[in-house]
Amino acid sequence: MKLLKMLAAAALLASGAAKALDAPDAPLHYTPTDTIVVLGAVPQEIPPFVEAMKDAQKKDLWGIPYWQGHIGGKPVVVAITGIGKTSTGMTTTLFVSQFKPRLVLMSGTGARINQSLRTGDVIVAAHMNEHDYGSLTRQDMVYRPFNGPDDGQEIANDFSPSPALLARADEAMKTYQGPQVTANGATYPVKVRRGVVSSSDLFGVTETRIEHLRQDFHTDIMEMESAPMAHTLQILGVPYIVVRAGSNVAQEAPNDDYLRLGPIAAKQAAYFSLHLLKYL
Repeated sequence: MKLLKMLAAAALLASGAAKALDAPDAPLHYTPTDTIVVLGAVPQEIPPFVEAMKDAQKKDLWGIPYWQGHIGGKPVVVAITGIGKTSTGMTTTLFVSQFKPRLVLMSGTGARINQSLRTGDVIVAAHMNEHDYGSLTRQDMVYRPFNGPDDGQEIANDFSPSPALLARADEAMKTYQGPQVTANGATYPVKVRRGVVSSSDLFGVTETRIEHLRQDFHTDIMEMESAPMAHTLQILGVPYIVVRAGSNVAQEAPNDDYLRLGPIAAKQAAYFSLHLLKYL
């Protein structure tokens, strides 16, 4: 364990020397339309958005279905990325290229790392990282910066929305009254706050990895898409915001718990995201 801490500290020092990408307030490389692109990873994460559209039209982009319409008078495109980093990077890039949105909103679910979170509690991601990039040693992961497309320049493994968008999310939180949910034998009001989301292509992880995420990354929610989307959009110079609701407790084999609790979390993330759209 002592060696693990030393390796983690060295990795953090190395990351600090890498270039920290600044998320922009407006797109850097194109003149934006008024459109907001809304992304969910799986089908259960998007129905509330489609239902909120008064004029939803289902269309197709390079074989990927999407819905286009207006929510609260704002033009919106809603699509499913698919699960994992490759699908997320591909779908995000394709829809940004096609629609030139003024920002991208991701809404969805994730496993609860923070033990104070309950099913349905919502995290607005102030920090995101990818926890499967580096070297897997006998003592666990040794993290390193990413090598980006700009002549291999190193990029820090820490992605954050622009302060302006996070401030708008803060305003939305102040006026949001989370609904009551019933899960795991209890009924309670949903809470929303800023937090940390860690991503990888791992659906289940060991207790050792969970404790590592909890202690060294201060992770609230673990999932498979948010940090890859943030990584993609920061390189492309596109504003974004991420909303995740906790589903099951993080574990090695989450299948049954995810199937039971995922729909609850998906709705709560979407409900807050619809409220947030009023401020974007």
